[in-house]
Amino acid sequence: MRLSPSGDRSVRLFLVGMFVDALGNGLYVPLTLLFIQQVTGLPPATVGLGVTVAAGLGLAANPVAGVLIDRFDARTVLVGTYVIRALAFVLYPLVDGFGALIAIAAVIAVGDRAYYPASSSHVAAIAAGGGRDRLYAMQATARNVAFGLGGLLSAGAVSLAGQPGFTLIALFNAASFALAATCLLLPGSSPLSDSRRLGGSPEEEPAGGGVPGGRRAAGYRRVLADRPFMGLVAAEQAFTLAHLILSVGLPLYAVSVLELPAALLGVLYTVNTLLVAAGQLPVRHVQRHARRTHAMALAGGVFVLACALYGVTALAPPGAPRVVVLVVATLVFTLAELMHTAPAASLAAGAAPAGSRGRYLAVHQMTWAVGQVVAPAGFSALVSCSPPLLWAALGTLLALAAGGLLRLAKRLPAEAVSAPAS
Repeated sequence: MRLSPSGDRSVRLFLVGMFVDALGNGLYVPLTLLFIQQVTGLPPATVGLGVTVAAGLGLAANPVAGVLIDRFDARTVLVGTYVIRALAFVLYPLVDGFGALIAIAAVIAVGDRAYYPASSSHVAAIAAGGGRDRLYAMQATARNVAFGLGGLLSAGAVSLAGQPGFTLIALFNAASFALAATCLLLPGSSPLSDSRRLGGSPEEEPAGGGVPGGRRAAGYRRVLADRPFMGLVAAEQAFTLAHLILSVGLPLYAVSVLELPAALLGVLYTVNTLLVAAGQLPVRHVQRHARRTHAMALAGGVFVLACALYGVTALAPPGAPRVVVLVVATLVFTLAELMHTAPAASLAAGAAPAGSRGRYLAVHQMTWAVGQVVAPAGFSALVSCSPPLLWAALGTLLALAAGGLLRLAKRLPAEAVSAPAS
């Protein structure tokens, strides 16, 4: 079904703002610790400790964001995450001590953690049915493209401008957040009535949905008591750990166990980013008639295959054969990522009652916060103990998650599991 002009405008403004935001983040994230050290002039050890403390403080923003989304609306919270991060990056060059570093880095961490439930809730507010899957896929595509471009621009800024280039990155990132917020404040960017949302005919909200801020938005006890949804969150935790393989587990495994050059990891990461950007919409098109639970379960099976291939890589002869097996494993891993992203986001949004959607999606997004805390230490311990144990443990968790999703298909709201194609 064709979008109304106003519906099309709300989606365009959201995607433009999100693209600009991701472009700015692409400048900063690949060089996080080096960027902060160069901008502030503080010792590297101080910067590392400050960022760790700030990240811990930022974890509290996730559940708070869920409450604010339900009390106000997702767009308001999303704009807030952009504004506070824009102000923080403007102030970064003025940081001259440990206390100031923690304060600024904590504000950025709060904005980062609150962004994800707010963004996911906003997509659910402006899209319905199969259109919601498509918009999540478009969002993933745009973010990967923008992040890659940002990384290239970051390297150029540092190469051409030297140390002042880091200050330029801070100011450009602040400007990107300000522009993203502006996009969401322009006329026509607000959530739409059901008849004008992306995807045509709306999905029914799960039983218990209500007006944001009303009695039905009954707090996190209601979310935790929703056993089917918490089962979905438990399955998603396994998938989140799988997504962290490429950035956390594989570097340690490839260098210390496979004895491959670190430069190869940069190539694999770039290939993965490009394929995710190019493949998200085509894969979503193939999945458009599948039940979201079953699409996720199949993605889990492909993740298990990727884990098996990563484990087998150590058995390949050193040199080119080992590199070939590693590349094949990474391609399979990338396919699993593509198959999981859109159905997972849409299933969580569809299973959340409208009046409590902020809290529900905040709990769902906590899987990333937990994963980012658990993965570095857990993956390192498993590789140090026995490298095959890492892949066996991940494969087992993913197999259990896939099986659990198939059982949840009958317990989650039918309109969340099976959506009409856009």
